[in-house]
Amino acid sequence: MIILLTNIVLLFSFYLMTSCIVPQSTHRESTFHLLSKSSLDLNKSSKLNTELGDRNLAELQNTFYLRQIELPYYLQENRIINRPSSGKIEFLENERWGEPLAEGIGRVLGLNLSQMLNSPFYSVFPHRQKVGTRFEVGVNINRFERVAGSKVLFEGTWQLFANDLKKGSHPIMNGKESVFVEIHSSKNGSEIVKEVLALSKTLHILAEQISIAIVRQN
Repeated sequence: MIILLTNIVLLFSFYLMTSCIVPQSTHRESTFHLLSKSSLDLNKSSKLNTELGDRNLAELQNTFYLRQIELPYYLQENRIINRPSSGKIEFLENERWGEPLAEGIGRVLGLNLSQMLNSPFYSVFPHRQKVGTRFEVGVNINRFERVAGSKVLFEGTWQLFANDLKKGSHPIMNGKESVFVEIHSSKNGSEIVKEVLALSKTLHILAEQISIAIVRQN
């Protein structure tokens, strides 16, 4: 009887020990990314240089308001997206945006425009438009992702509005952009970091086009 009880205790102890063993977790923490403002080099910005001519950027005071960025539904979640082929998208589960993508694009686009136009007095949605703002900018994005061939694509439209005391806000110019940027591979830095930098560069190119449109109004 004692031997039987001893065996039962040993079996019960063994059961408790084995039941407490937790398998090694395969969970991977997500990495969060932010779009960034590009550094402006007018010597390499031939389009903007051509439009400016001999004018001094410091004399161009172009206040603007960047409206809410319009995104398609599939770009409104925080997972970064790839489009390896037409009609197919992939969500990167562990690579995510550190802020709502529409707000991140608006933030970086506003910074780029402010630098290019030398206009520190600007505002971006969801902030209120500043009193005396001369221009409003609307941007509607259709594509903003990595595509096949180690490239990223920005595809969308923009509209420039003038604020007038008599007419109010009215459209004066619009454009359609399709911008491909190569993802530079290197031994240093992860591939996804290079991808985010390339996406940021497309916003620099877009800002340049909008800046040219604003300069032409002067």
